[in-house]
Amino acid sequence: MDMNDPTKERRFAQIPGQDDPVLQSLEQYWQTLRHARQLPARTDLSPGKIDHALPHAFILQRVAPGIGRFRVAGQSLHNLLKMDARGMPFGTLFLPEARAQAQQLLELAFCGPAIVAVPLVSPGTLLRPALTGTILLLPLRDKEDKTTRMLGALVTDQDGGPRPRRFAIPQDARIRHETIGVQLASTRSTARAQAKRPDAARPALRLVVNNG
Repeated sequence: MDMNDPTKERRFAQIPGQDDPVLQSLEQYWQTLRHARQLPARTDLSPGKIDHALPHAFILQRVAPGIGRFRVAGQSLHNLLKMDARGMPFGTLFLPEARAQAQQLLELAFCGPAIVAVPLVSPGTLLRPALTGTILLLPLRDKEDKTTRMLGALVTDQDGGPRPRRFAIPQDARIRHETIGVQLASTRSTARAQAKRPDAARPALRLVVNNG
């Protein structure tokens, strides 16, 4: 690969979160924990190794298809939501009109399993500017070799301000979706069920980056 090719450089830079040092370092740490074609385990994580990313990081637990709850959430999420995110559903981060799409993306990350990164925007008003950001999802396995946990992070371009912020997914968003190449116990039955759905051949999301 010619890294001096400007076309390739522009394409690389357009991958959501690829130019953010927090998201980059968190993914690099996650990659170092992978071995023998396995996902990192929840118990492999060492907070001291990602202390610079901790304010933005979170861990989700999958409780139903497309539904995850925050088990760990950094201070940045507290500041954006103006409440403790622990125990809250993943959809809490999103505006009502974006929650179905967010749940679908979360399920893609769990069932691929896959790395998913999504650009976000919190609309502005007369009293506050629009807020942009990126959310990164990195699947984890539990002690039963199932993908029931998710390591993630949310970074924004500025402070959210004094009022709660919720996010939408821009219609023209470039969504990163990289299938990891492993299929664990919790994903096989779900994948078979999804393949039988009448709309399985008509995905609702435009996934523009797929290196799997």
